[in-house]
Amino acid sequence: MSNENELTCSFCGRVKPETQILVAGLDAHICEKCISQANSIVKEETANVDSSEFDIELSYLASLNSYILKVHLLTQISMV
Repeated sequence: MSNENELTCSFCGRVKPETQILVAGLDAHICEKCISQANSIVKEETANVDSSEFDIELSYLASLNSYILKVHLLTQISMV
């Protein structure tokens, strides 16, 4: 099994101890800074697009954000 300290963000390369949140996917991890940057890029790229095309995607992102917040809060609680 991998050591937690060996986990890195697949986008920026930061190691787990350097992140507040490191979300695991099937074959990758993403930290809170890269999530924030990706969110900014999506907002910028879709600013001039009819938002009805993205209803499903936005709903998914809202669910993902909620999940990340819950994981973060649970992590903070378990550290106390």
